[in-house]
Amino acid sequence: MTDKTQKALNICIDSLRKCYEHKGILAGRHHFTDFWARDAFFAAMGSLSIGDFEIVSNQVEMFFSFQRNDGMIPYRIMRSQFSVSKYLGMSHKLFTNPKPTYRLRSIGPYVLDGTTLSILFWALLIQKNRINLNLEKKVKKALEFLKTRERYGLLWEGVMTEWNDTAWKHGNLLYSNIIYWKMYKELYSASEKFKLLKVEDLKNKKESIERALRARLWNGQYFNDWNGYFKHDYFYSFGNSLAIAWGLTTDSETDSILSKAKSAVFDFTLESNTPKYPWWRIDIINHLTGTSDYQNQGILWMAPAAAYIMALTKAKKFRNLSMFIERLSNKIIKDGTIFEVYERNGLPVNRLFYKSENPFAWASGLLTAAFNGFKRLEEES
Repeated sequence: MTDKTQKALNICIDSLRKCYEHKGILAGRHHFTDFWARDAFFAAMGSLSIGDFEIVSNQVEMFFSFQRNDGMIPYRIMRSQFSVSKYLGMSHKLFTNPKPTYRLRSIGPYVLDGTTLSILFWALLIQKNRINLNLEKKVKKALEFLKTRERYGLLWEGVMTEWNDTAWKHGNLLYSNIIYWKMYKELYSASEKFKLLKVEDLKNKKESIERALRARLWNGQYFNDWNGYFKHDYFYSFGNSLAIAWGLTTDSETDSILSKAKSAVFDFTLESNTPKYPWWRIDIINHLTGTSDYQNQGILWMAPAAAYIMALTKAKKFRNLSMFIERLSNKIIKDGTIFEVYERNGLPVNRLFYKSENPFAWASGLLTAAFNGFKRLEEES
């Protein structure tokens, strides 16, 4: 790893650790000051890569502490009330007792990644002997709940229930089901430590999800963004890169996805989706606040860049890796921190009704994990 890349990695680690609280990782330090499961757990990949096991263990236990009787785990643990001023970076009062959220905006469809990611990281920590087995019964209950949310062998969800929570997509979502498959993969890897979960059942479930992913979402070139009652063949770079990085894809699938991903590269990252979603798929709130491009081939994110590095590392594409990491490192060093979102000119978003979070845990943590993965590959080669 070059001195430049090491410097960029150090900035990522610093930005990540600035989001640590005693019980977990905050999404950010200004307006995203809640514990969002997707932000906190993707950030935790970076924490695990640098040996910060205690914060991740505390986080897993915190999310499980809010598990409902039916097994569902919240996707967000709110520390303060929603307000427009909060999203403009102004100060806000914290709750005495945090409040769990299970549905989109508390009244919409169920959001499932709080459940899947909590189980996934419990399994990862079990493999590292960094968390006790006392949560095993809760894990079993959560798995039973998830089975009730399946259709066509995959999780079936309502609109705006994944990371891209501004676009109206429903059905079998790539984002959610890549995590679902990864969750069972890690449960299976850790299964020798279990008493309540049968090894063969975990293996069979992992393989059945893998078959369903290909049947429902693979289009011959890459995994579709989602499939409701028919396939929607948008290229969702983050989910496809994770499919490679986590070991789902065959060699030919990997090459095919990376060929498509190359066309989605934009400056220091990748487009969130290609082609662009039609205007009517974007939530009215985003149109009213001037952020209809928030997750729609407009505003730029670092998470797709991190996942892309992880995919290239898994595929050992050294030449592409070196060039992309060089460009990304220059950007990180120039900024000196990790912002949430960027305009297409590379500047952090600073609009009338929305300002980019900084530091931003998800990107900081995922980049930390990606850079460390690249570093290990270099050392092994």
